[in-house]
Amino acid sequence: MSFKGKLLAAFFIMAVPLAVIAALALLSVRKQTAAVQRLQASLARARTFSEVESATYRKIRKIREHLSGQDPMARRDFQGLDQLSSAKFSEWKATAIDADEQPFIRSFEELDAELDALAEKAFSLSAEGHREEAAKLVQEELNGRILPSLDGLNTTIYINSRTRNIHRAVAEVESTARSTSLELVGIAIASMIFSGLFSISIARNLARPIERLKAAMDGVGEGEFDRARSLNVGGRDEVGDLARAFVRMAERLHGTQEDLRHKIETLRETQSQLIQSEKLASLGQMAAAVAHGLRNPLASIRAATQLSLFRLPSDSSLREHLTAVIDEVDRLERRIVHLLDFARPTAFAPAPTSLRRLVEDSLGVFEEKIAKQGVTLKLDLGESIPETWVDASQVEQAIIEVVANALESMPSGGSLTLAAELVEDSGVRLTIEDTGAGIPKDALSRVAEPFFTTRADGTGLGLAIAKRFVEQNKGTFEISSVERKGTVVTIRLTTAHAAAPATAAR
Repeated sequence: MSFKGKLLAAFFIMAVPLAVIAALALLSVRKQTAAVQRLQASLARARTFSEVESATYRKIRKIREHLSGQDPMARRDFQGLDQLSSAKFSEWKATAIDADEQPFIRSFEELDAELDALAEKAFSLSAEGHREEAAKLVQEELNGRILPSLDGLNTTIYINSRTRNIHRAVAEVESTARSTSLELVGIAIASMIFSGLFSISIARNLARPIERLKAAMDGVGEGEFDRARSLNVGGRDEVGDLARAFVRMAERLHGTQEDLRHKIETLRETQSQLIQSEKLASLGQMAAAVAHGLRNPLASIRAATQLSLFRLPSDSSLREHLTAVIDEVDRLERRIVHLLDFARPTAFAPAPTSLRRLVEDSLGVFEEKIAKQGVTLKLDLGESIPETWVDASQVEQAIIEVVANALESMPSGGSLTLAAELVEDSGVRLTIEDTGAGIPKDALSRVAEPFFTTRADGTGLGLAIAKRFVEQNKGTFEISSVERKGTVVTIRLTTAHAAAPATAAR
């Protein structure tokens, strides 16, 4: 075979690894993309189910709040949550394509229907004045049957949906990465062996240029692509053409390598996010397990104590002790609710909302406590404040958490001021100011961190939940405080008018 023929043959043979590498890279990217897409679809369904689950547990809480008399608006809130739950359930049901998810959907639908029927019966009994009978019915049906079934079903759905799909996607990505790496290494080794043999066969005639070419190829095999770019064997003969072809191939190979490196880094970041999501899912499961383990005994204790309190004479010395037991049970219930609100993903449904109404609804929870502590309430909400674009339940909960902290800091009375004003025609600023004990300077930067608290009986989640809900509604949450003088919490939210263009664009 002529020298020209040998060079042409060598060139075509050397082009084969590039084609194979490109094909392998394309196949690997397609496999990884398909795995990520399947995982994204699964996580989207898991998020939708989390919203359904959250709305269902909040419905249960509203039933208890109505029967306990804690929230006079609980029945109305229950209906709103039921509509939200139905909408999210329909979305989950429409996107569930796996056959193994259908039994879970049917079971959840049956439990939700039983919960709605129980709520309607309990609300009706309560409205007719049979609150004790309604509480007994809820105790037997909800705590004894529906809630354990719901908790078990939720845990099963999390395990069978999120955990299994994440592990499957990660396994697919890792398997594809391993097989692609082994194939690329094999191709690179084969190319180097061929290059060495070819160089020996023509060393007598083209020793110097081929040595330079071989050195460049060895450099590329070690990842040194700059050596290939600087290759110059001279002349316009076959050797020169081969060298120039090799340089072009090395540049393309370098581009492919960089692209693969970038995709691998992206996959590593995705894997890290998946691991974080798994941790949060585990925290949610743990919180649900804790709630299941504590709520039923607490509810039984509270119901028994209330019944005993009802039957005792008004002048009995035991009434004070029984009232203290109920207060402690309520305090534990609030801690469980805080843990669940923080750990579990929350539904997000923004809509035009009156900030004045949110503030008034939030303060309604504290009317008795404000009067009992002798706190002076000042409101400056203004009639011209525009509607905000927020999820009403989330922002209302954030306000409740802040006001609760403010009242805790003023056990012997003080002043609580809530003021709202329009800021630059695009936002509304709500200021909540108290004249309580204030926050120590060294703790101010950490008060909104989860599980950090300055109170011995605090959960460290109140302000963390408030900050999380405000930021989820595209707002800002700031705290300033002077010890022994008071604290100011500033919440800034977007107006419905300013949010409309962005919503329309999407």
